[in-house]
Amino acid sequence: MSAFPAACEPAPSPTSEPLALIAELAQALASSLDLQATLSKAVQRIATAMQAEAASVFLVDEDAGVLVCRASAGPVDIVGLELPLGSGVAGRAYASGMCQLVRDVSKDPDFDAAVDLRTGFTTRSLLCTPLFSGHGVLGVLQVLNKRGGLLFDESDHLLLRALAAPAALAISNARLAAESIEQERLHRELSMARRMQRSLLPRRRRGGFPLLALNRPAQEISGDFYDYFDLPDGRIGFTIGDVAGKGLDAAFLMVRCASLMRWAGKEGLPPSQWMARVNEEMCETLGNGSFVCAVAGYFDPRRRVVVWANAGFPPLILLRLQQASESHRAEGPPLGIVAGMNFPEQQVDLADDGALYLFSDGATDARDEAGVMLGVAGMLALIEKHASWRPETRLRRIVGELRRMKLQDDTTLMLIGGTVA
Repeated sequence: MSAFPAACEPAPSPTSEPLALIAELAQALASSLDLQATLSKAVQRIATAMQAEAASVFLVDEDAGVLVCRASAGPVDIVGLELPLGSGVAGRAYASGMCQLVRDVSKDPDFDAAVDLRTGFTTRSLLCTPLFSGHGVLGVLQVLNKRGGLLFDESDHLLLRALAAPAALAISNARLAAESIEQERLHRELSMARRMQRSLLPRRRRGGFPLLALNRPAQEISGDFYDYFDLPDGRIGFTIGDVAGKGLDAAFLMVRCASLMRWAGKEGLPPSQWMARVNEEMCETLGNGSFVCAVAGYFDPRRRVVVWANAGFPPLILLRLQQASESHRAEGPPLGIVAGMNFPEQQVDLADDGALYLFSDGATDARDEAGVMLGVAGMLALIEKHASWRPETRLRRIVGELRRMKLQDDTTLMLIGGTVA
């Protein structure tokens, strides 16, 4: 047995046949992004050209700690066969990054005869070389048993190394293409999620409408939502919520929860019953630790009374002119955790000069340049700072200051009443 480093001395000038083989293989690999089909053809061609009884390509699965056969040629199909990274001649080639030439496997202490016992194939000699990329070793390419009872030699080793280069390049290109396709798929899903979310948000109303809301996703899509709608008796129903988690799962759960909230709220149920009904529906279908923090309630514009139920959402802030602010904390747990829970109702009278502020924890989690979290106290200071502006300007200025900070999460604000001036 002998082993050759990956960077061996210069090879003698190859004959036209090896050059043609290398060119043919490189062209075939470069023209296809179907990795499996390409590798299958490649190992067949390599086995024939090198007069080997069998050939195979093993690629690394680092998470599982194994080399997995992705393509094979010969009397036995070993595609899917797994070899531990640290064992066998293939594992040695991978770990060392060096070519391995074994003329008699019976004399190599690392040779693992268990594979032969499993497959019925008898290995006498082998040649194995790493597949290199810019990110390290991708796997190994090996040929077994030179036909006619001959042994692999240094010229075979050099040829296999030359063939390994376009194979490794093709593997890298195919993986990049697969990643690009996956990114495009994710982009389409994100676009669909954004459209679904936007379709659920109520249209902005002008003319002094007493409810205003803004949503600013931390990423491309949001797990926050808000809604408001008119009831026949003149009240305005409203909801605001924050789905636990981020990404597509949170976005689709947000769509479902927002739809449930509107469906239950349109019946005009008292907020406690409204929340209880949504909670029961969500407990039947949610899993994996998912939950939603939300507020649901009604605003009566004639009486300027707000009544709501809070399921684990941050405290609501009531601000009046010339008076201390009031904080109304959640009295119910988040939705979707435990069925049969109670969600007590809370109520405030805005009178002529009151405004009620609702905000998701993306606002309180915002951090300044020093990394200090804003918190509820900091959010209250922002609200008081801009309380003299008209409602729409007030909300935009608060959000503007939040955006100049480091937003860790989706941020949603709602203003009810808004006559403080």
